[in-house]
Amino acid sequence: MSERTESDQRADPAPGQLPDGGKQPVQSRLIIAVVSLAILTFLGILSETSLNIAYSTLMQEFAIEASVVQWLTTGYLLLLSVAIPASPFMVRRFATKTLFIAAVLIFTAGTVLGAFATSFLLLLAARLVMALGTGISLPLITNIILEKAPLEQRGAMLGIVSLVTCAAPAIGPVFGGIVMEFLNWHWIFYTMLPFLVVSFLMGMATVPEIRHAGDREQASISVPSMILVALGLSGLIVAVSFFATWQGDWRFWTVLVASVVVLAGFVMVQLKMSEPLVQVRVFAYSGFSLGMLILLMASGSVLGLNFLLPIVLQRGFGMSSLAAALTLLPGAVVGAISAPLIGGSLKSHFPPKFIVIGFVAVTLMDALFIAVTGNIWVIAVAYAAFMAFSGFVLVPDQTHALNQLPGQLNADGSAVMNTVQQMAGAIGTAVASALVTEFAVAQSAAGESVADSYMHAFTQSMWVIGGMAVVGALLAALMFRYSTRRPPELTEVG
Repeated sequence: MSERTESDQRADPAPGQLPDGGKQPVQSRLIIAVVSLAILTFLGILSETSLNIAYSTLMQEFAIEASVVQWLTTGYLLLLSVAIPASPFMVRRFATKTLFIAAVLIFTAGTVLGAFATSFLLLLAARLVMALGTGISLPLITNIILEKAPLEQRGAMLGIVSLVTCAAPAIGPVFGGIVMEFLNWHWIFYTMLPFLVVSFLMGMATVPEIRHAGDREQASISVPSMILVALGLSGLIVAVSFFATWQGDWRFWTVLVASVVVLAGFVMVQLKMSEPLVQVRVFAYSGFSLGMLILLMASGSVLGLNFLLPIVLQRGFGMSSLAAALTLLPGAVVGAISAPLIGGSLKSHFPPKFIVIGFVAVTLMDALFIAVTGNIWVIAVAYAAFMAFSGFVLVPDQTHALNQLPGQLNADGSAVMNTVQQMAGAIGTAVASALVTEFAVAQSAAGESVADSYMHAFTQSMWVIGGMAVVGALLAALMFRYSTRRPPELTEVG
């Protein structure tokens, strides 16, 4: 047990002396600081979900296929997942407020570039620059919560983050639909600039320092490790993204196997280093490892479905951007509300219970998508239920997984979790894009109309997303045996 943890426990008042049934209150300054950082993630997701609605227009404007336009999402998530592993070094090396300022400025630069982009490559470059800013802010949110929020309030705090970030999928499609209906996609970026100003002002007044004494001197970064993790993660995304283009031939398997070998080498290097880039020993905690596998399934299926639905509604049903957005709005709103509600309930319930219930319900909704694809009302209702029960999975899983780790591994656990989440989104989007493109082309070649080909492609793609939910449910069941209810301060470090 660390000295800091022991001193914190000695300083804590007895449960009977605390308000609200013995739970330590969360300071309002901490909530504002977390929200100021969450705004950056919100804007990153807002631009993503808004552009999702504009994908059909962008495909026509730039004369590109779905497999190309998806890189606006996949590229963003890929660079984000590559940048996040450096977060333990950054959190220990730089002042917290310095990291916050850097995140806002970098994200703003990407937003301005996106506003003035005149080609697909410039638009993609803008998204990548925005990813670098989010790559700093996203793990910083988690680290601030782990360091400053009382243990029993972590779920509620992560729920607040989910409320802010899950509001983006609710607002983004409608916002994107309105912009595409009356303006053009450049305004998606113009309108984000005032929110960046608000985020900056809030954060400058409230972001706390989370570095410990001696962290700055001990912080180090391994360039070879960064290169290895970047190559490994990039290779995985490239292999998945080009699976359809390469038709699963030797190029796919070469890149995939090479990526796995590189990542295995990265792990071996980290285990031998006295000051690793990321402490991969977090995977020695079975509850944490299971949590990351569950996160891979859950985030991948959510991002995959969010990529597929706008395309099938517009190209399959012939709906306008705004009509497609309004169809998905109830589901996005329900998803935004469910996450913080579930997060606030974790203090009195064992999180894996929520995770199993969530996956079972999501599997049933996936089956409904497959069985009744041609009815818009069924799609709207099934999507609302899908997003609601996804909230039963994501926040409980993240909270429970992080609670499996001792305090000294907070930064490393946060880096791993955020990297897995972004990789899951990138892989889920890439897989969804490859599936819908491959199936639509095959159906068109068989003589079907464009609308019918996309409808059938959606149905076939949902079998994969449904399979991910089934795997997630099985992994969640293992949580009851291989994870602990105890707080991390009581867990011995091996």
